[in-house]
Amino acid sequence: MPRKGSRKVRTGCLTCKARKVKCDEAKPHCNRCINSGRTCEGYVSKPTPGLLWHRPRQLFQSIDSASEGRALQYFCEQTAQFLSGATDPYFWTHLVMQFSNFEPAVRHSVVAISSLYEQFQDKSASHSDVQLKDNSLALQHYNAAIRELKTTDNQPLVLLVCVLFICIEFLQSNKEAAIQHCKHGIALLENTNYAWAREHLVPVFRRLSVFPYFFGVGSADFPDLVFVNEPLPETFNTWADAQTAMDSIMSRTLKLVRGGDMYRFGSSRYRKIPTEQLREQEEIGYLLDKWQLLFQGLDSRSMLPTNTSVAEKYKLGVDFIQAMSRIVLSVRYETCRIWLNIAFEANEICYDSHLDSFRRMLDSCLLLDAAIPHSSRTPPAKRTPRFIFETGFTPMMHFMATKCREYSIRLEALRLIKELGVPRENLWEVDQMFAIARRVIEIEHGVSLNDLGQPVTTPTYPNFPPDENRIRYTPTEPKAAVYIDQSGKEIRGWSVGFIMPGHHDNYSIHSEFIAA
Repeated sequence: MPRKGSRKVRTGCLTCKARKVKCDEAKPHCNRCINSGRTCEGYVSKPTPGLLWHRPRQLFQSIDSASEGRALQYFCEQTAQFLSGATDPYFWTHLVMQFSNFEPAVRHSVVAISSLYEQFQDKSASHSDVQLKDNSLALQHYNAAIRELKTTDNQPLVLLVCVLFICIEFLQSNKEAAIQHCKHGIALLENTNYAWAREHLVPVFRRLSVFPYFFGVGSADFPDLVFVNEPLPETFNTWADAQTAMDSIMSRTLKLVRGGDMYRFGSSRYRKIPTEQLREQEEIGYLLDKWQLLFQGLDSRSMLPTNTSVAEKYKLGVDFIQAMSRIVLSVRYETCRIWLNIAFEANEICYDSHLDSFRRMLDSCLLLDAAIPHSSRTPPAKRTPRFIFETGFTPMMHFMATKCREYSIRLEALRLIKELGVPRENLWEVDQMFAIARRVIEIEHGVSLNDLGQPVTTPTYPNFPPDENRIRYTPTEPKAAVYIDQSGKEIRGWSVGFIMPGHHDNYSIHSEFIAA
């Protein structure tokens, strides 16, 4: 007797597709996943005509090896969920996964990212050993992705894979290659007219344009900004609207600040500031004022952010995610406001006039810290994830701890670096930033702090340290170093050069070894 046929469902949820079982297609999450205790990863949205810009050259209907299949499954179930941090995960969970089904370059890149990410998650201490050369699966697929790109002139595909390559370099702490990929992608983006690319890739590159201003050493490392002259909307309808606008403002602010380095630290600090830079400072100030008004209107309506996958993975309520989205944006606003005002200031006393902004930043972060469930603070939950592609709280907390000279505020900011920061946020290493900030506080206040950042001696300057004691600049990527103590024990850490006031109005470098 012939077997009764059944209609094959091709529109099921991602989880059921990965398990190759029939999905009941319940919305927003299918009952089959819920009843079996699994996380339903949702559904791939129907592609728009602009998304499938050409016929795929190859369809991946089969998996070449067990290791490749395992890596793809791990990416779907773990990696893609966390790479976005507090931002909308759609790019990783939907767009990248969809393209990996028919674009070999994307699929190979995903396997490489997944393998490196899993290796990163397994590390409990330093992640400096996460390298392509030591991971044969990742290296094989990374090289395959490069070969595929050499055979195509499809610009949107190149842009998408460029983001994936940046992620691969982030995982390896390879700042030079990540910066070059970022600059290349942004340069290509200006001439891309595909609607889907502008919708999904422009926001990613706009956020990426920030990190070279932190980790680059000069103007040659700084990328062009993404669509600088886009006006602010009349209203923010979602948190994503507010984030997009803030991403653009932050990029412009950081470009102005790095352009002002010569007036803060260099021989040009007594020269007249060019009119065009003062005009840009004024324009950014206007944008910040308008952004704040629009954000207050959005905040009063309490619009729910779209990213709930992090809440589900962490077992956090959506109220917490909403609070986190609001606080991230408000802290970034206050940070930009301070950066803007000190862009051309040649001394450190200028930061003292922004205590109210620092206090607002701290108060917001303390509210978020108090809302974190105890279960999310302890292993293994605290260790998941250990890496995110996006920038989280780490640089803002480090900024507060190193530049706010009010002793109690900076001690709390130091503690929050580890409480709110992910162990690695693209190139930001939490343990490293904590160690540097702790040493800055010790030097400036004449105090000793323990491994938790708590004082063990009475500070010489319990209030505000004098300007001559204040460190002008600390590196965002100090050199790894090894120190041998008197007993012959090997201690790993970093060699750090602090820029401090010297004689005759010059600066000097105070070099130290800081233990990890």
